Formats: sequence, structure tokens, C-alpha cells
Amino acid sequence: EGRSKRKSSGAQEIGNEITAPMPGKITKINVQIGDKVNRGDVVIVMEAMKMENSLKAHHGATVKEVKCQVGEQVTVGQELLRFE
Repeated sequence: EGRSKRKSSGAQEIGNEITAPMPGKITKINVQIGDKVNRGDVVIVMEAMKMENSLKAHHGATVKEVKCQVGEQVTVGQELLRFE
């Protein structure tokens, strides 16, 4: 049937920021300010509903701000990362 096979990281990217797709806890941050990322690079890992979610860059960019910390509880829609 018409099932979509598209895999999504769940991350919401609005303009140059990545926001939390659901409430959860940040378990890993793979980038620092000034790092260059490519489309598909895992930038943040969060745990939500006992599952690990990898949040990926949607395009090549340079990290401008990291707005979360490992261990932080985040809410849905919270801005986690900003690109230049």
C-alpha cells in the first residue's frame, strides 16, 4: 500500500535551528560552536519514551549556538541548536 518509507530523525528544523520533536532528555551532543556539519550528520541524541532519537542536520552548515546540555530535560519545540 501507500506506506511512506521515508525515515525522519523527527527533529524539526525551522530555518537555521533544530528543535526538540518531543519532550525528552539530552543524552549526547556531537557538535560544538564553529563545527561544520553535513546533511544527515547526527548533531544531538535525546532519549524520549525510553527510545533514543538521533537529531540530524538537514543541510550543510556551521554550528552557531548549542542551546542545551547533556542531561537536560527539554520540551517539545524547544530550540536545541542554531546554525549560521
